[in-house]
Amino acid sequence: MRAFSLDLRQRVLADYQAGLSFAELGRKYTTSAEWVRQFIRRYEASGEIAARPPRIKKEPFHRRHEAELRAAIAEQPDLTLEGLRTKLGLKVSIGTLWHALRALKISFKKNARGGRATPSGRRGRTRGVSGPATGRVGPRPLRVPR
Repeated sequence: MRAFSLDLRQRVLADYQAGLSFAELGRKYTTSAEWVRQFIRRYEASGEIAARPPRIKKEPFHRRHEAELRAAIAEQPDLTLEGLRTKLGLKVSIGTLWHALRALKISFKKNARGGRATPSGRRGRTRGVSGPATGRVGPRPLRVPR
């Protein structure tokens, strides 16, 4: 959302000093009464009329540490999240690391053979027996990720 112009701010201030209320000013200039109230309170406290510059947002963790994360995983792909945090000396939660690796599309926790940590495709079926291995009928129970 763009800031209101300096001209509008000066007109609002002049009308406020002429005696109009916040609600009347909001209706007259099609702004909210709350914006008028905050603007007037800021003017009374600091004398500022101009809009403040936009705040600089902090760059996300995964973008700030992308090179370090990729290098550490390439060097030692079997690191756990705890091991990765220790190796890099970062003071972040395991969840933050997990989200960073997911955002960067980096997979982790491989087994010793260099393959998948779990089997893919159909699991839990024995040969020659039809139906699910558990003998359960109906949909599987909901599995909540940790």
